[in-house]
Amino acid sequence: MGLLLLGIICGALICYWIGIRFYRGFVARSLGIDETRETPAIRKNDGKDFVPAKVYVLFAHHFAAIAGAGPIVGPTLAMVYGYLPALLWVVIGAILLGGVHDMVTLFISTREEGRSVADIARQYLGPLGYVCIVSFLVIGLFMITATFLNLSVTALTSMYPAEKLGMKATSAEDIQVAMEKPADSMGMHPFHHDEGLPTAAVMRDGQPVVMARIGGIASTSVLFITLCAPLLGLLIYRLRTPAWMNYAIAAVLCAASVVLGVWFPVVVSPDVWRFLMTFYVILASAVPVWLLLMPRDFVNVQILYAGLLAIVAGVIIAGVTGRFAEIPAAPQGVAEVIPAWNLETGLQYVGILWPMLFITLSCGAISGFHCLVSSGTTARQLSSERHAGKVGYNSMLLESLLAVSIILTLLIGLDWKNYLNITYTEKNPVLAVSLATGSLVNLAFGLPVWTGTVLGILLLEGFVVTTLDVAVRLNRYLLEEVWRFIFKNPPAFLRSVWFNTLLCAGIMFLLSRSNTLPVLWQVFGSANQMMGAMALLVAAVWLRDHGRRSAFVLIPAVLMFATTFASTGLALMKNLANSNWPLVSACAVLILLGAATAFIGTRLLLAPPRISRA
Repeated sequence: MGLLLLGIICGALICYWIGIRFYRGFVARSLGIDETRETPAIRKNDGKDFVPAKVYVLFAHHFAAIAGAGPIVGPTLAMVYGYLPALLWVVIGAILLGGVHDMVTLFISTREEGRSVADIARQYLGPLGYVCIVSFLVIGLFMITATFLNLSVTALTSMYPAEKLGMKATSAEDIQVAMEKPADSMGMHPFHHDEGLPTAAVMRDGQPVVMARIGGIASTSVLFITLCAPLLGLLIYRLRTPAWMNYAIAAVLCAASVVLGVWFPVVVSPDVWRFLMTFYVILASAVPVWLLLMPRDFVNVQILYAGLLAIVAGVIIAGVTGRFAEIPAAPQGVAEVIPAWNLETGLQYVGILWPMLFITLSCGAISGFHCLVSSGTTARQLSSERHAGKVGYNSMLLESLLAVSIILTLLIGLDWKNYLNITYTEKNPVLAVSLATGSLVNLAFGLPVWTGTVLGILLLEGFVVTTLDVAVRLNRYLLEEVWRFIFKNPPAFLRSVWFNTLLCAGIMFLLSRSNTLPVLWQVFGSANQMMGAMALLVAAVWLRDHGRRSAFVLIPAVLMFATTFASTGLALMKNLANSNWPLVSACAVLILLGAATAFIGTRLLLAPPRISRA
């Protein structure tokens, strides 16, 4: 088992090196990257949306924005087929599909004055192609933001039995004394515990239980980092402080946020967090990027880097020691480990391997949402075209490494029975990752299980928040483009940053409280991948019209269209048989918009090329 872990992590790193060393260079030459060419971030620098960024700051922002919860939750769900199919897809997909998708869309948007993929499609695919793509993107972003808002609230208010996290056992008498005290606004009875997590006594299955409020530390961390972000923004973008100082300050702020979380955990109701997070994304999406969005992502990503490094180091230590964590949920022998290949269980819980694995595990291999980040905020801050590969391609591979690390963490931290029970019976993949991380930290570093569980929540929440604020901003950009498409001279209120931001945030908030969203989210995996197929198709037409080779993006586009049409068609038939009309309608709309876009793109590619400017 130890050799297996070391072999997987080393093999993945070698594959990433080959991709960066050779394939990224091939893509760069095919695109015709010119580092002497001035980017729109420099030409159109307005101090708000177009701001030339230092490459390490932009990389941090881009990585934090694209990763989200996908490379954590996706691999967790996909492990139901066994760890081998998930590993192969996440590594090969990132090198040949995902990294290319992100790098190409970033480059093309930079050449097109920082315009979104949808706005570029208006020029190269025509009005109908634009309508199909922009409709798809706006609907998808509303679903992303609403679901990530709920996921953020769930993480910040998550609880788990204290004893199962390795915390000291408490007597029934002490629990009973706590239950007799007045409950708080959420019906919890605060319980004093000697360990670092806030706890409360509640009734569970008819019995009083001490629950650890895992999300309390992350809550304080989120608030503290958000409040300090403008200060770092002033230092980076106005006072031009050196990189080493910015990293040092960010590291201190991250450490302070976690320490404050341990001593002063913030525990409020889910409804309060929903309002607070909505208020935050409104500010982050409307004010200049350098004041809140960029510095907050730069600070927060230090936690993400540290967490990823801790997980990779933990996997390596586990591989060297060759033993399992000595807690009940972890495998106690090789026979209990999640199998390498189990298509029967995957078929039972998810569906046939193709296309469902490739839809379930999207982020980490290829994700259509990334094209919105690449052609949205990132393209407007790229200071040199030569950074397109460093930011676009490399960040996708780092996300893939995160997905690989999560897969290996689950191998070490959860046995097959507990994995299936928590992930699919209890339908809580977030908890599965957190518990597995706790096992890994306990095994590798000898720390209490609950510390690793908090690390898992911090990682998840950090990625979710940084994706949430960027996604609302991107949706605002798209709406501004839509109004310019519909109206020759849009009314002043439709051009208002605050109006479009409030509209995006308001719909996000309402959808997050709707009972129909969980139903629609079942087909979002297909929608997300179809976004990627559409973006690659637009890129293929753009490259062909500029006299450049396009096969390296056209082949992934065809593969992703085939995969998403197959998965959405299966979902349509399944839900038609169950008379699930909301889901049937959602699938039909996705197929219609995707088919129309594919038809338009194919017709243009088969026509004589329209050589455009270089």
